[in-house]
Amino acid sequence: MDPPGIPRFLITINILLFYGAQLGDCRGRRDGTVEVRFGVIVTNPKQAMLLNRESRRIFRDAMSSFSRSRLGFMENVTILEPVIVSLDGIFSPSNILSVLCENLLPKRVNALLFVTFEDESQPDEGNAMQYLFQVSDDLLVIEISSTLWHQTSAVFSVLERYNWNQFSVITENTNGMDLFLNGIRRQRVKYKVFKILHLIKLDLASDKVNVTKRLKVLENTSTRVILLYATRKSSTIILEAASNLGLTGPDYMWICMQKCIGDISEKNWPPQLPPGILGIDIEMTESSIIRTVGNAMRIYGHALDGLMRQSNYSIGDLSPNVSCEREDVWSLGRKFHNAMRKVDVPLGTSNHQRIQFSHDGTVKFAEFNITNLFLDPKKGTRFWTTVGSWNTEDGLQLRDIVWPGNSPVPPLGRPEKYHLNIVTLEEEPYVIMKNPEEQKGVCESRSAKCRRRPANWTRTDEDIWEERCCSGLCIDLLQKLGSDMGFTFDLYRVEDGKWGAKTENGWNGLIADLVTKKADLALSSIKITQERQKFLTFSIPYLETGIAIVVAKREGVISPTAFLEPFDYLTWIIIAGVCIQCVSVFIFIFEWMSPDGLDMQPTPVKGDHHFSLFRVYWLVFAIFFGATCPVTLPRSLTSKYLTTIWAICSLAFVAVYTANLATFMITRDEVFDIKGIEDRRILNPYSNSPPFRYGTMPFGSTSETIRIAYPQIYNYMQQFNKKSVADGIEAVKSGQLDAFLYDAAVLDYRVGSDQDCKILTVGSWFATTGYAVAFPQGSHLAASFDDLLMSYQRDGYLEQIQQFWLTGACKKKGANQGRQSHALGIKNFMSAFIFLGLGLAVGIVCLMVEWICYYCIRFGLFTGKSKVLRLMSVNITRYMAMRAATRKKRAGSRKPMDIATVAELYRNAEELKRARAETEFLQRKRRQILKINGTVGDIDYSPSPDYDQQNKRSLSAVPEEEYDLWNGWMYDQAEVPLEVLATETII
Repeated sequence: MDPPGIPRFLITINILLFYGAQLGDCRGRRDGTVEVRFGVIVTNPKQAMLLNRESRRIFRDAMSSFSRSRLGFMENVTILEPVIVSLDGIFSPSNILSVLCENLLPKRVNALLFVTFEDESQPDEGNAMQYLFQVSDDLLVIEISSTLWHQTSAVFSVLERYNWNQFSVITENTNGMDLFLNGIRRQRVKYKVFKILHLIKLDLASDKVNVTKRLKVLENTSTRVILLYATRKSSTIILEAASNLGLTGPDYMWICMQKCIGDISEKNWPPQLPPGILGIDIEMTESSIIRTVGNAMRIYGHALDGLMRQSNYSIGDLSPNVSCEREDVWSLGRKFHNAMRKVDVPLGTSNHQRIQFSHDGTVKFAEFNITNLFLDPKKGTRFWTTVGSWNTEDGLQLRDIVWPGNSPVPPLGRPEKYHLNIVTLEEEPYVIMKNPEEQKGVCESRSAKCRRRPANWTRTDEDIWEERCCSGLCIDLLQKLGSDMGFTFDLYRVEDGKWGAKTENGWNGLIADLVTKKADLALSSIKITQERQKFLTFSIPYLETGIAIVVAKREGVISPTAFLEPFDYLTWIIIAGVCIQCVSVFIFIFEWMSPDGLDMQPTPVKGDHHFSLFRVYWLVFAIFFGATCPVTLPRSLTSKYLTTIWAICSLAFVAVYTANLATFMITRDEVFDIKGIEDRRILNPYSNSPPFRYGTMPFGSTSETIRIAYPQIYNYMQQFNKKSVADGIEAVKSGQLDAFLYDAAVLDYRVGSDQDCKILTVGSWFATTGYAVAFPQGSHLAASFDDLLMSYQRDGYLEQIQQFWLTGACKKKGANQGRQSHALGIKNFMSAFIFLGLGLAVGIVCLMVEWICYYCIRFGLFTGKSKVLRLMSVNITRYMAMRAATRKKRAGSRKPMDIATVAELYRNAEELKRARAETEFLQRKRRQILKINGTVGDIDYSPSPDYDQQNKRSLSAVPEEEYDLWNGWMYDQAEVPLEVLATETII
């Protein structure tokens, strides 16, 4: 609810001490209707006389409008003429309560209309209504006058009409100030394009002397439009002080609220008011009071009609019977209030527009006059005249206006041009300084003129400057800001070439020029730090940054384990430890149990089938690696099926492995894997051997931040600091430094634009902050820059210039540039050579183990026949049986038989075995044929009686070594006696 405005007309539902209405005491008539009325409170007898004189006409017009609108309540309700009472200029709480309790409540009014004009001569008049509201916490209010929200709406319509998008506000600490400022803020959020440059709150009641000092902040700013909310008397003081400061000239536009103007019908306005100012005026005449009471009557009648349409009440409830002596309430009070909020009064003789209310009880539609202060050139007097109007439905209507300075056109609302001194410092790609083009002598596009001191200039030399052309991200941003804000600038490089650090003598570099106000602002890659914020004002950041670390890339080699990297270690374990083992064991088990295989026997039943567990492993590995080597294949169907499945799986494994192998068999650059500024090598460089070397650029934000946060790091890197970023990066690339610490945004750009791609930023950022525009402390420019930077962020302009200046990819130079492949050196195959060397070493170890087992261990291990060993490996069984081949002759110089001879003898024995088996097979077939034909063979194939003697003589001719050989190798040939087999083999 607004404080008392100018004027303020309110309908209030009278719940004031109306607790517990006696419904049986309602005043009724014999015809069954009920009589109701409402009261009117005015502040002085003059207004009471006016309303008493015009009340009959007001009442008659209202009743006629009810008849035309065919309101149904008139059949059961009779509205009596309103009760009009006056406070007689006495605004004490006792007088207000006396008027309520003695003049209004006994007449059973169920609504009050409070009419007040704010008068500076009667400061308590505005407080009277406030006290009336505070009498009861349950008082319900309907406000039929326009509010300060409507006044601010009219003001913003004027601002929008003339494109005055920026303004300052001056208010006095008086009634309605907070609501006025709240309305300004809400309107600004609604329109979004407006911005408040300055807000000045004055308290002239206690301090009239410092008005000029307070207004001095508007000097030399871009403020050209000023909104004023103060009393008429205070407005005169404020405008006089503004005139002395030159703030009322032709370029300035003042807009005054109704509170400043008062009654515009007065003559001889003070000369301090500059001609051409605009005002928001609400009519304050006798006719306006009469119209207000008429509107209240219409609202009252429509609310009764709406209430009568409800069925949950008795008609007697419309007339309350309450007094100040009982704590009773009117039961229909809140329903009557809701009915008033929902009324929709059409246009009539007293209301020029529809009357509706919002949910908070304020009127929706309002109307104001737009006034203009004229100067009579003949009489030299000032007077207000109406030059337009504003209402909620039709908006703003204006005609001829006298503008400040008698100008034929309105002020621009901003300075035409103002000049700024801007200090900068080069830093690619933010500010890049180049010589002007030699032929044309002018700067190219997307660049601006700037100046710098000669290389060897000192402060004792003459004031000499060299012309340069500056370009870069910050220059694009500066030109955009200058175009939108309408300022020109002089851009110069800071004389000492430093960013700014606090020393014993104060600040240096860019910060010093701002602290001493030599420059209006600084624009470059300037970081926001806590120390700088104590002395400067920063805009919002236009780019995020921090402290990063850059290191050099070192050419590496292929990892020795690169051939294993296509699969992770778990996959390799599953393939080697699970798949291969399971497949090998199950193939062997299927073959051993199958009738077509070993048929659960240690030796094959049918033919020559040399199959064992180790030969299965050889088969599985041969299939997995795709090796073309002799293998022993299984005979059973199940084993063959499992072998085929393994071949398909091996194909899938090898295909995936080969496809990914090329990705890992490449050269990898090696860098220092630094986690951040708290990495061990940064915090304790001597823990590395040799000590880790790193530095930064002194007298900058990076150096200062590290000095405050990490003094030990700051002290250590003093010996490695470089004068510029380019020197630091070159030192890293050449090996003079191991790392360089600086702004993350700058280092990212340097990495992206490095021609040889030899540097890389590592680790996480430290002290994350942003680049911003820096101003002297308390600069009025900061707010304007903030608003524009936020708009650039919203519309994508900042992202656009960042992509143009910061996006890049390094490109290697040299003779091989553009080639798709390069000759690979020995470093690229180092892992293969290492793997081959390890294989040779393992082979030598295996050879040594074989020799030890063959000459030292196997004689004690092999004692005879072993069926399990035969199933595991045929070759090992043969190998273990060769102990006679290495046994020395008991006497003489005969040498043991070599392995080749033994192998040849074994092959002959195998062939003999097969021949004897075939012979026996043929003999059995022959007997079967003879038996069928009835002929019995008389041939005896059993050994002759002297077989043993012959056999003994034959064996006596066999060397002992050969005899032991056969006894060992042919132990499993039970069908052929070893003596016969050995004798026949030798023969």
